Amino acid sequence: MKAIVVTDQAVGTAGMKLVERPEPQGVALASLSGANYGDVVVQVHASGFTGNELSWPSTWIDRLGRDRTPSIPGHELAGVVTARSYGTTGLSAWRTSLLTTTVLDV
Repeated sequence: MKAIVVTDQAVGTAGMKLVERPEPQGVALASLSGANYGDVVVQVHASGFTGNELSWPSTWIDRLGRDRTPSIPGHELAGVVTARSYGTTGLSAWRTSLLTTTVLDV
């Protein structure tokens, strides 16, 4: 899949690159390998981000303070849920959704 990634907070939007990233694997998600309780995989049809996201700590580090780069900015998206991990509620597979969320970098 193609994704816009950022790797260096100091250079801001100048450091954004369009790159090929591996497709999220539903099997890995279901087994919680690389996913958290309640995570979903979404086939994204549209996404947006704000320039302010590049100043948010969660763009650069995870909840444990570990480096997240390369990071995929964007927290508003529209798409179809294609896989769910254990504990997911309120979203069924193949449901079209508009989500405000944190993207799981796979």
